[in-house]
Amino acid sequence: MNRLRGVLWELILPVGLLVAYQLWAGRAQNPYFPTLGAIGAEFRATWIGPGFSEHVLPSLWNLFRGYLLGVIGGIAGGVLLGRVPVLRGLLGPLVNFPLTLPAVALLPIFIVAFGIGSTMQVGVIAWSAFFLVLVNTAAGLRSVDATVIDIGRSYRIGPVRRLFLLLLPAAAPQIVSAARTALSVAVLVMVVSEMVGAPHGIGAVTILAQQEFQYARMWAGMVLLALLGYLLNAAFAVAERATLGRWGILATGAEDGS
Repeated sequence: MNRLRGVLWELILPVGLLVAYQLWAGRAQNPYFPTLGAIGAEFRATWIGPGFSEHVLPSLWNLFRGYLLGVIGGIAGGVLLGRVPVLRGLLGPLVNFPLTLPAVALLPIFIVAFGIGSTMQVGVIAWSAFFLVLVNTAAGLRSVDATVIDIGRSYRIGPVRRLFLLLLPAAAPQIVSAARTALSVAVLVMVVSEMVGAPHGIGAVTILAQQEFQYARMWAGMVLLALLGYLLNAAFAVAERATLGRWGILATGAEDGS
C-alpha cells in the first residue's frame, strides 16, 4: 500500500504538467507546441510498427554495443590503473584529461576516422562511457580498506582471486554508480551522433522532423527518448539491486531508481 501511495505521489506532478500543457496548447494553437493528441498520433505513426524496427532497434543496438564496450574496457583499464602504481603514475594525468572534454565535441574526429554510420556511433558511445568507468574503477580500488587486502593475503588468496572475490566487490558501489552515469551520457551521445548525417535512428528522425517543420513528430521523438531514458534507468536499478544485493552492498543512489 505504501508503495502504491508513493507511485501515486510521484505521478501527481507529471500528470499535472501534462494537463496544463494540453489546456495551454489547445488554446494557443501554436504550431511549435502541438497538442498531446497530435503528438500521440505522430508517435504511433513514427515509432510503432515499421518505424520501430527501422529506427528504434538500430539506435538501441548501437547504444548497447558502445555502452558494453565502454564499461568492460573501463573496468579493465581501471583495474590496471588502480593496482599498478607505475601505470597510474604514467597515465594518470592523461586519463583525467578526456573527462573534461565532452564526447560530442569529438564527433568530427570520429567521423573522419570511421565515416558516418554505426561504427562511428558505437565508437563515440564507447568513448563516452570508457573514461567515466575507468577513473571511478581505479579510484574505487585505491580506496579499498587495507584490512581487506591483508585478510586476502593472510588466507593466501592469490592476486586474481583476491581481485574478483575481495577488491572488485568492495569497489562495486563506486563502479556501479559510474556505470549508471555513463548510461545517461551514452544515451545523449547516441542521439547527437545520429543527428550528424545518420540515415536511421531516433536522433536522425527527430532532427529531420525539426528541419522539415514537422513539430508534432519532433515532439514525439523527444517523448520516445524520455521514455527510453526512464526505462533504461529503471532496468539498471533492478540489475543494480540484484547484483549488489548478492554481496550485501547498497550502492550510493541505489534506491533512487526504485
